[in-house]
Amino acid sequence: MGRTQLTLFATRRFLPLFVTQFLGALNDNLFRQALIMLITFRLAAEVGMHPAILNNLAIGLFILPYFLFSAVAGQLADKFEKSRQIFWIKIWEVGLMLLGLVAFHTNSLPLLVAVLSGLGLQSTFFGPIKYGILPDLMKPDELLGANALVEAGTFIAILIGILIGGVVVLQGDSGGLMISALMILVAITGVLSGSMVPKTDPAAPDLKLDLNIFRATGHQLRSAWQSPIARPAIIGISWIWLYGSIYITQIPDIVKNRLQGDETVVTLIIAGFSVGIGVGSLLCAKLLKGQVSAKLATPALWALGGVSLALCLLLPPAPEVDMSNTPLLPMAAFIASPVNILIVVALIGVAITAGMVIVPLYAVLQAHTPRAERSRMIAANNIVNSGFMAGGTIIAAGLIALGLTTTGVLILYAFANILILPAAKRLRERLNAL
Repeated sequence: MGRTQLTLFATRRFLPLFVTQFLGALNDNLFRQALIMLITFRLAAEVGMHPAILNNLAIGLFILPYFLFSAVAGQLADKFEKSRQIFWIKIWEVGLMLLGLVAFHTNSLPLLVAVLSGLGLQSTFFGPIKYGILPDLMKPDELLGANALVEAGTFIAILIGILIGGVVVLQGDSGGLMISALMILVAITGVLSGSMVPKTDPAAPDLKLDLNIFRATGHQLRSAWQSPIARPAIIGISWIWLYGSIYITQIPDIVKNRLQGDETVVTLIIAGFSVGIGVGSLLCAKLLKGQVSAKLATPALWALGGVSLALCLLLPPAPEVDMSNTPLLPMAAFIASPVNILIVVALIGVAITAGMVIVPLYAVLQAHTPRAERSRMIAANNIVNSGFMAGGTIIAAGLIALGLTTTGVLILYAFANILILPAAKRLRERLNAL
């Protein structure tokens, strides 16, 4: 991590925003993982439904607001002063966490899912502000480093939320109350840090709001598609989010059915994957020396595909006999195998190269979008991200249902990186021509 990146933590221009977004990501994942574990081990049996169905429904309702309300969120972020919006969004989060306390106390599945959807809606409104305000607060040579820290912090927060949320909520009858108390404390701290984010002038105070979500969404997507810089940047960002979601979704199956590892091994690999994205985010800022550029995108995409294929070659074939009664390996036994260590290293390598692609593209999108339109462009990016992740996951599930192995899906997506290379090349050429 470069000196410039470290010094950002000593500034009021960056630290309050970083803490606020970190705590928001932490709370989202604390609640989401707690709900997934509660559904899996308790609530699904009580309502007589398969846990996978309920979990997918819950996650779908978390993502749905990104599709429906990102366009409105982007308009509000551009029209009004951003730091004040951050404060009130964090107050909103406290209210959701208090409602979550009631939901956990009563074990009400509908209320728990409603709170999760509310968190998705809150994140929908926070995202365009978070990425839209960074260029206002940062100097040009700080923007890439700030994005790297935000991205790294987000994935560390996701990791902590997954690890703590799933464990605490199942600690007897008091687990729900314990996780609720923690989330309320995190939300209140987020209000305090959010109140310290410096004020900025509204980007587009005269903007006329269009509250028709479908018309506004269509308009913002068209604007993004017509931009020679934004279009390839958004395609690249969305591809990496899709790629990451495919891996996170397949990791439990790979660990259990290919590597014969138990839940501690799943935790180890998800932790390594999250840290890897953070390392890649910081590494790209170091390599680019603060320059907002897309020149790393093409080599990083090639590396992403290559490391992914290497991982697939290391994975053992699917067992030909039923292994359901075979004892699963705990973490200590798993890492005793040199091949398994190589597999973990390869997975971390996938994450590092993904982080090296996504962070410069976020900085490009921010730096080369007019200030008056920046948050709306971020909102358009969020819509496309959600579409890519949903579509990619559905395609992967369909291919597996048709008989393709998990390894086959990963190989297919590794080769699909080639389809993104032209967009990366065009973006680099257009930036060089400016």
